[in-house]
Amino acid sequence: AMARVREETFKPIPANVAVYDKLYAEYNQLHDYFGRGANDVMKRLKAIKEQASAH
Repeated sequence: AMARVREETFKPIPANVAVYDKLYAEYNQLHDYFGRGANDVMKRLKAIKEQASAH
């Protein structure tokens, strides 16, 4: 009742597809690096934040 679903399709701008692909590849690497345990920097940053908030 609050929102209506619309049938809408978004298509990439052909001239920008190569840039989209490069950016998406970088996003995937960052996601795997920070989000899948290859590097626990995000957990360390969260712990630092929590420690600082406790004081």
